[in-house]
Amino acid sequence: MNDSISSDSDIIACMKDISVVYGDFAALYEINLDIHKGDFIGICGPNGSGKTTLLKTMMGLVQPIAGKMILYGQEITDNFPTYIKFRIGYVPQITNIDRNFPALVKDVVEMGRYAKAGLGRRITRTDKQKAMEALQLVDMEHSAERPIGHLSGGQQQRVLIAQALAAEAEVLLLDEFTSALDFRMTEDIMELLDYLNYTHKITIITVGHNIEILRAYCNRIICINKVIAFDGDPKDSELDKAIIKIFH
Repeated sequence: MNDSISSDSDIIACMKDISVVYGDFAALYEINLDIHKGDFIGICGPNGSGKTTLLKTMMGLVQPIAGKMILYGQEITDNFPTYIKFRIGYVPQITNIDRNFPALVKDVVEMGRYAKAGLGRRITRTDKQKAMEALQLVDMEHSAERPIGHLSGGQQQRVLIAQALAAEAEVLLLDEFTSALDFRMTEDIMELLDYLNYTHKITIITVGHNIEILRAYCNRIICINKVIAFDGDPKDSELDKAIIKIFH
């Protein structure tokens, strides 16, 4: 686990008094949060607590009714530069990929290059090299020519992480990515994330339900239930109190 301490100069994302509503439903209320370069953050909370909304707000996909979302020193507005958004990579939950789905692993990862440069241009040799390097980072280069539908859930998750890395993301947001994985596969992916965080300085923010797994790997835990109930060291005894409070 990365125990490094960040300074204010390392802040890459900042939420200032963020509130989000969907119709009459309050999803987030007065959220104040700084994300530092090199953080490995675990986010937990009950269903409907605003975890996914938090991630979507960071990416500029959800517009708050109050407050500011600042990314790399710039407030996210309608004119926010697209190239900055691509420094954030989103890794969704695994869905059941049809075994007959024709895309090869390398094709899926190369989509990350299209996302970065735009769908209107062709893949270059450099793009293919970047995609292969991303596959190597997640130890999946040996499966580059296999259909993605033939892979296990854990392997598919690695490919989606590689897709984000191929776009040269500096931050990975993972939304309950382990929900369809067994405990061994979950630990395997968390080991990979720990490696990317420690060795390649990728900032990781992952939403999960297994508190003990998050505690074992993350250097910071955020408990949320529309408001932030806890934000700090996984070893802090106050975390247990917050978990009891928001889950019961």
